[in-house]
Amino acid sequence: MAVEVVLPSSIRNDYEVKDEAYARRGIPHYLIFDPYKAHCVTLWNPGPDGYRGRDTIPYGGTVTVETGIGKLAIDTSGLPVDPSAVS
Repeated sequence: MAVEVVLPSSIRNDYEVKDEAYARRGIPHYLIFDPYKAHCVTLWNPGPDGYRGRDTIPYGGTVTVETGIGKLAIDTSGLPVDPSAVS
């Protein structure tokens, strides 16, 4: 699993470059926490051109990922959000 937190300078890298790079390496799950959009993007089912599965979960709920070593649940209700975040 790979997890990233978006910074203003890393938006393209997190959403595009790493999507393809991590998927090509066979990393089964990639999570992107974005305080500027107040959501988490979960990606799974890696392929040669990126992940084939994608969900966007608004902050406020729980992000759950089934991994090879068990279930990971992250409560997003307390995560920081940029004041100008677009919902």
